[in-house]
Amino acid sequence: MHARPGQPGAERGAPLAWSVLALVAAFLALGLGRSLLGVHGPGEDPAHAFDADHAWAHLEALVALGPRVAGTPGGEAARAYIEDELRALDLEPVRESFRAPTPKGPLQMANVYVDLPGEERDGEPAPVVVIATHFDTKDLPFEFVGANDGGSGTAVLLELARALAAADPGPLTWRLLFLDGEEAVRRQWLDPDNRYGSREHVRQLRRSGSIDRVRACVLLDMVGDAELKLTRETYSDRELLDLFFEAARRGGHNLRVGARGQAVRDDHQSFLEAGVPAVNLIDFEYGPGNRYWHTEDDVLEHCSAESLGAIGEIVLLGLPDLEARYGGP
Repeated sequence: MHARPGQPGAERGAPLAWSVLALVAAFLALGLGRSLLGVHGPGEDPAHAFDADHAWAHLEALVALGPRVAGTPGGEAARAYIEDELRALDLEPVRESFRAPTPKGPLQMANVYVDLPGEERDGEPAPVVVIATHFDTKDLPFEFVGANDGGSGTAVLLELARALAAADPGPLTWRLLFLDGEEAVRRQWLDPDNRYGSREHVRQLRRSGSIDRVRACVLLDMVGDAELKLTRETYSDRELLDLFFEAARRGGHNLRVGARGQAVRDDHQSFLEAGVPAVNLIDFEYGPGNRYWHTEDDVLEHCSAESLGAIGEIVLLGLPDLEARYGGP
């Protein structure tokens, strides 16, 4: 991702005390139906509750792979890890392979996604909401492991897969989309050298005629910062951004949202360009003056399980509002 030129970072809280009981209480207060609460009663430990420790274990495993650059063995190792973890949940991932023209020549890339189908209505498939992240890391002249940028969103989405797969079907299909090739191949972010995976996925949606079923896209990027505070990202659909920021406040995460407004170029733009409302949940202030971004300092020590848990809970608290908004006739 890249900030708009002329804005801070263009060259691109408080600790969370995680409580399953608090999450269940918040869900009940929001009046969630079976689609996200399942059959569990008050005070029980729902199988689908977001587990920050699980997410952190995923992050550790991804970082241990080293650089995960698109079109390299490291990128393939990350993709295989994602697919294996989804299959362990009895889900069947789809590999969306494509050959991307880049400034360094054609590169073989592949997205991975899995659908958690919603209930059909009058014989028609449920509308789709895409929850996406990128798993590739920037190709840099040092050992860049991308704990936050490339790792954190992937770790959170894998744990969200476990949480949502355990819930009963609701009015929406959740497409969990792991994107390749978000990072520019060159050092600078210059179109069209970026967003290879998201542009390809939108192209496939258009080709299949499925784009009309897609109601919204929620993008997760750089959400592992130990000092997590989500940027008010200005390319994002304003209503969707407000929806998740309000969900964060309801869940007691006031200190995790509301950083300064900033335009950040990222995969959500591919959906916006296709007319799909999209929001980028991102903290584009990684370290003082964003100094950890795209550097050797983007490591586990500057991320935290608490931040992964917070963003996981924020997403889960916002999804019922998406069901209410997009799941009706």
